[in-house]
Amino acid sequence: MLNQQQILNDLVKSTTGGRIWLAYSGGVDSHVLLHLLATANHPHLNFIATIYVNHNLQYESKKWAKHCSDICLGLEIKHYNLDIKVENIDILGIEAAARAMRYRSIEQLLIRGDILLTAQHQHDQAETLLLQLLRGAGPKGLSSMAKQSLIGDIRLLRPLLHTSHTDIMLYAQQHKLQWIEDPSNLDIHRNRSYIRNKIWPMIEKRWPQAGEIIGRAAQHCAEANKLLEELAEHDMNLLEFNKISDTLPISRLLTLSSSRQRNLLRYYIKYRQYPLPSTKVLQSIIDQVCLASKDGEPLVNWADVEVRRYKDQLYLMNPLKPHDISQLVFVQGTNDLVLQSDKMLTWSKLMGIGLTKSIVSKELHIGFRQGGEFMKLHGHNHHQSLKNLFQIWKIPPWLRNRIPLIFYNSDLIAVVGYGVCDKFAVSKCQEGFLPIIDKIQTN
Repeated sequence: MLNQQQILNDLVKSTTGGRIWLAYSGGVDSHVLLHLLATANHPHLNFIATIYVNHNLQYESKKWAKHCSDICLGLEIKHYNLDIKVENIDILGIEAAARAMRYRSIEQLLIRGDILLTAQHQHDQAETLLLQLLRGAGPKGLSSMAKQSLIGDIRLLRPLLHTSHTDIMLYAQQHKLQWIEDPSNLDIHRNRSYIRNKIWPMIEKRWPQAGEIIGRAAQHCAEANKLLEELAEHDMNLLEFNKISDTLPISRLLTLSSSRQRNLLRYYIKYRQYPLPSTKVLQSIIDQVCLASKDGEPLVNWADVEVRRYKDQLYLMNPLKPHDISQLVFVQGTNDLVLQSDKMLTWSKLMGIGLTKSIVSKELHIGFRQGGEFMKLHGHNHHQSLKNLFQIWKIPPWLRNRIPLIFYNSDLIAVVGYGVCDKFAVSKCQEGFLPIIDKIQTN
């Protein structure tokens, strides 16, 4: 039987007074967890609200949203319906894309210290491990789901993870709960549904305790993965890596054994909150990027991630947005200007640094590198080509055509973010206007 008191006691210890939100789909699992919490009358349980996320992927989703609202109204529980549009399905696949958008939308409701509950149970854990095993996953994937985890900034708890589906159904029937049956759960063309409806009944018939046993295996894999993460941390410290950096020094990475190279890269990619690559793609990062010639421009990509190389640095980044180098933008004094790729040109007033007020007040325009540009930097004795300056500043080739350039007529007078022309620069005792680039905040 479902151990209601144990679940509540564990939950109270884990939430430590934080506000609780339940991801409520209307299905039997989340309905049981909702009912258990709503009827608990526990003095230390600060249960606050439920969230239903409508992915707009099924015809009946609006009907299900109303069902969830009605159930919560009857239980006097505050409820939110969130309507979302799932993006990047072609890149991530429908389940991963829906999950990413779901948590992103939920995160906007939560504040620091809040806790999100989901209703995955013992059989969900077993299904996840089997799916990961069939994908050739390592210890990280085979760890499946943890009872507590972080998804972005969301602290997520799974109170029913060690509870069997059988016990959940018994509780639902005992309390005469009404829940939604999602027809996609019966669609055996989906891998998880195929395991659930075709494979799992045979496994459980032969091994009745399979859910519990596979759950233990997932815990062992989680422990092994923790050790691998500790090894990656050790290697980063040993080689003086900085995991918050946008780049990794390739020559240091290659001093490790092949398995430790892959382990460190996985850890770094995960820490930077990018989706993990497949084993094949991970090896391509080493073979095609890390081992490429220093003057090469290799690129490996997967999902919404790119890995590039410049000199001895490995760059991990999102794909570059389209950029029109023929664009011209006319400058209007020191007013802010919106540029391409969610960038804004602003001006900072600084003593002894930047352009003179007289030149800034003239008719200037912003363009991008076309080739053949020259400039004499402030404090330098000779003109230098923009190409040479970019090399001195160690700017990766794929960024060079994206750096805004400020012109007066045909004269290059500033490379935004890097330097200004000596002819139009202020002296030490003058107030200057320094152009800088800020990222536009979209949220």
